[in-house]
Amino acid sequence: MGSAAGPAIYSQFSVFKKSKDAAERTLFGPEREVDLKGKIVGFNYYESLYSPMVTASFVELDTGGTVGDIEDNFAGTFKDGLKIEGFEKVKVQVRSMGHGIVNSLQSNSVEWDLDDRQFVITGSPYNVDTSTKQSAYFPMVSVNAITAASKPVPKNHKGKISDIVGKILRRAGLPYDKKNIEETENSIKIDCKNENPIDTILKLCPKAKPVAGDPGYFFFENHEGFNFKSIHGLIRDGVAKFQDAGKANFLSGEGYKLEDNFRLVEYKEQGYYQGLRHTYVYKTGLKANLDNSMNDFNVLTPPTVRRDQDIMNALKNGQYNVRICTQNIATGEVKEEIVNLFENVSATLGTDTEANADNSQIVENNTQEGNYCKTYTYIINPGDIDGGDSTKTSYDAHLVHPKAVMRYQLLHAQLVNILVPHNSDLTVGEVIRLNIENITQDDKIIKEFNQHRSGYYMILHLCHSFSTSHSFTSLTLVRDEYGYSQKFGGVKS
Repeated sequence: MGSAAGPAIYSQFSVFKKSKDAAERTLFGPEREVDLKGKIVGFNYYESLYSPMVTASFVELDTGGTVGDIEDNFAGTFKDGLKIEGFEKVKVQVRSMGHGIVNSLQSNSVEWDLDDRQFVITGSPYNVDTSTKQSAYFPMVSVNAITAASKPVPKNHKGKISDIVGKILRRAGLPYDKKNIEETENSIKIDCKNENPIDTILKLCPKAKPVAGDPGYFFFENHEGFNFKSIHGLIRDGVAKFQDAGKANFLSGEGYKLEDNFRLVEYKEQGYYQGLRHTYVYKTGLKANLDNSMNDFNVLTPPTVRRDQDIMNALKNGQYNVRICTQNIATGEVKEEIVNLFENVSATLGTDTEANADNSQIVENNTQEGNYCKTYTYIINPGDIDGGDSTKTSYDAHLVHPKAVMRYQLLHAQLVNILVPHNSDLTVGEVIRLNIENITQDDKIIKEFNQHRSGYYMILHLCHSFSTSHSFTSLTLVRDEYGYSQKFGGVKS
């Protein structure tokens, strides 16, 4: 299965409970620390593009004697002796076997410390007791979610949406890297009304348009902190990492260094692109040597297809033709138009549908016949949209939200679940390349991988799962179209 799927070793797994009174503070200081190393039988870490906060959980097996009761020092289980009620902080550092692709000469362990961030137990755990032991499940959430809940946004903001997002995060003391707040083209004026900063930013996602590309942003948390990125930007930057070694670095505002994206390995077989850290292969059977580091990049179970939508049929049925009705309250002007939202999609993970010869004719026919499947109505206040006092908007503001909704739907045209050996490099929003073997009676050497189902996929959900025997990463992948995108330096398998 590869070295990365081996058992995890916890360098630290500590729970901290605040002291309630003077007696506890005298004994333990401001908080009491309990070390659970050796008692953890399962730990799961979750990220999602849908979730503005990281979550996690762990399962603890206890035979008693872990914690002494504060009143009489009676030895009890962790849950009962420490009296877990919720809001206790947890700090985790996991050491798992790293994939040999990091160092081609030897398999090495990697310290996966989650940037020393803390989690918070979100409530009283579920437990099952027998006469000799207790098994308890503890749900957790990132400590940043608790911080955000106590930092409401008190005032109005106006300006570029990306600037507003940065200001809200800074004021709330929430961690983020400037490079992870993608610049927006449009501006807005918002009344925050003392809302949670996370809720405020989530409402801005379908209203934001990047400098280049279609509207539609995701606001999510990962190991780097909070991110505010467009679908276009995630695809552009993700696919660009797979450019050919002979091509010049792709320029997307910031250049890429080839050595950042390739990790050389001693591997003779051609065609797998296993030298790329985000390339996975599904083939029946592993390498003869189960500890072979290249098995770390094999999909362990058959990919599960949860959705497989045909975009061309959706186009023919007019699902992307919408009617948009607007009224400008500054001028009183009323407009009605039928728009095809799928025209000129800026970035896709698969072969561009706009290249299909029938697409332009389908779009034209649906528009001329007045076919549409949905109606959007908007009251346009130019001052709220642009943050100024003009009676006109500086861009087609009424198209931003419908196009964002279309882009969210299109991205979820295909959903696939896969299970791979643990890879701490992976995070949500990244693009991976999935190579799926052909099912054929011909010689597979001629065409080893299925060019229709293989290709670039974006990570929608992620779970790093650790047990006493194995470490896995489960991924829910999405993409909008079949095949391989040739934009942004993408290459075929």
